[in-house]
Amino acid sequence: MIILVRGTNFEGLLKSFVGGISVTRGKICLVLSAVIYGTAPLLSKFAYEGGVNGITLTFLRTSLMIPLLFFIMLFRHQSFRLMRKELYSIIIFSAFGGSLSIISLYAAYDYISTGLATTLHFIYPLIIVIVSALVYREKITKLKLAAVMFVTIGIFLFVDITTAADKMGVMLAVMSGIFYSFYVIYMDHSGIDNMDYIKLTFYLMIITSACTLIFGALTDNISFAGISARGWIYSSLVSFLITLGAIPLFQAGVRYEGASTAGILSAFEPITTILIGIFFLGESMQFVQYFGGAMIISGVMMAEKYG
Repeated sequence: MIILVRGTNFEGLLKSFVGGISVTRGKICLVLSAVIYGTAPLLSKFAYEGGVNGITLTFLRTSLMIPLLFFIMLFRHQSFRLMRKELYSIIIFSAFGGSLSIISLYAAYDYISTGLATTLHFIYPLIIVIVSALVYREKITKLKLAAVMFVTIGIFLFVDITTAADKMGVMLAVMSGIFYSFYVIYMDHSGIDNMDYIKLTFYLMIITSACTLIFGALTDNISFAGISARGWIYSSLVSFLITLGAIPLFQAGVRYEGASTAGILSAFEPITTILIGIFFLGESMQFVQYFGGAMIISGVMMAEKYG
């Protein structure tokens, strides 16, 4: 999938659609990654119908493709060795960024709609831009700051919390956004994004699946009993698309474009999720949500054309 993105003809095709916006391979990677991530909630819902809960799906998503990644590395004659610094960085990156973020988000799907959970998760672009500017002294233009505000406000216009039962789901979804902010910023500034995509994903999946298994066992929230063939099929499909598509593409995008741009372009994820929810899950959308979607798209275009 990464190889296809690097083709200059593909980049030229996208440029013809977006006019004056600067399209680079990093931005293409980020948009494709966001679309794949945005599709995952639909497949997750089908997995839930097959007897899989949120934490179990999180474990399956991160563990099922580990053997395939292992054989890909063997086929490429790639070393499995990690330097001590790389090992420490991957443990921090995977445990505090990858694991806590994904556990929180997939647990939120058990309480609230896929669109709402993904929307609240998207507090992270604003956090990334603020931290990048204040902590890492990244130059953020006024237009880029305005763009991320457009994106953030637009995303929150999707939110419609009407029952007390939603509170746990809302809390989990917001926590997932905070943890994911750390994931993206740490990837960009620790140098870990310079590792080979497959090798980094391999170790990320090992540590994240181990953390999820421990969490699930301690909270009694992981179970494989009662999972139907449908549940296994859709869990495997989620794992395949995320592990071999979305994650490597996102790593490439952060390497080329940096954390703040990655956060803004990732706004295509909730748009994808909302549209899929409407067309495939029967979820409704009000006028204010259409307005929010327009703000998100406007913010993204503003950031990439003028920011």
